[in-house]
Amino acid sequence: MKREEELKIIERILNGETALYNQLVNLHAPRILSVVRGVVSGREDAEEVAQDVFVKAYFSLKSFRGECSFSTWLFRIAFNMSVSKARQRRTEHVPMEKSAAVPDTSAESREESMDKENRFRILYKAIDELEPSDRFLILSFYNHEKSIKEICDICGMTESNVKVRLHRIKKRLGVMLGDKMEVCYG
Repeated sequence: MKREEELKIIERILNGETALYNQLVNLHAPRILSVVRGVVSGREDAEEVAQDVFVKAYFSLKSFRGECSFSTWLFRIAFNMSVSKARQRRTEHVPMEKSAAVPDTSAESREESMDKENRFRILYKAIDELEPSDRFLILSFYNHEKSIKEICDICGMTESNVKVRLHRIKKRLGVMLGDKMEVCYG
């Protein structure tokens, strides 16, 4: 949907056609859930935060000025709410889901498979110990294959800031993992 179309729909929603909000939800829900899952551990928590994002956006729709695209505005809400939720849950330390991160190892020997799984487990344990915003950046770039531009739009950071932070996060992970970093990424 083009920006002009979204602005017209938003105007109509603000003028009382509230049922149109479902169009915006359906359009943006998959990407919002992806953003949230990059920060929040656990599928149920991520789905809950994603729903909360749309509720908050609906009640804040009057404050949307159209200076950026609606999706960028929505992604910023999602990112901020996700980081808040992750910080809140950090004290409970829920391990991250590793869904598609471990490759199929059916052709490998059992020993090699167990070794690879152990390396991924060590890597994800280190990633789970990162600050929520850093975890979002590294997972968005490497696991969700988001571009630097997309990450900038979501986080409200400059391109150079995202690149510097990704570099620092990789260095920090390298220190956390010691010699195992090359094995995990190799």
